[in-house]
Amino acid sequence: MLLLDEPTSHLDTYSQMALEKAIQNYNGAILMISHDYQFIVNSMDYVLMIEDKTIRKVSMKKFKRMIYANYFDKDYLEIEQKKKLVETKIERALMDTNFELAKTLSKELEELIKLL
Repeated sequence: MLLLDEPTSHLDTYSQMALEKAIQNYNGAILMISHDYQFIVNSMDYVLMIEDKTIRKVSMKKFKRMIYANYFDKDYLEIEQKKKLVETKIERALMDTNFELAKTLSKELEELIKLL
């Protein structure tokens, strides 16, 4: 069994993607505490919700609907996903020493952040 407490809190994008892949390939049980919605959705099969001294198992499909309905509007999540994509593109541009592209993408990222 793996016990993970906020496993993505200090990871860069590539490390998060590597961790997601490792978790997807792991065949054992995982007990994880996380506030990273995207990480949960990308790496877990179901969620155990702890509320009012009870634990209930929730499918990922139902979990997504609950989160969308209760905490986010659709536009917010779309902008958040675009933001993560642009961040990844910036990291790749910097790794390729394409500073002009990174600068352009940084401006795009700033505009997305303003929308949040």
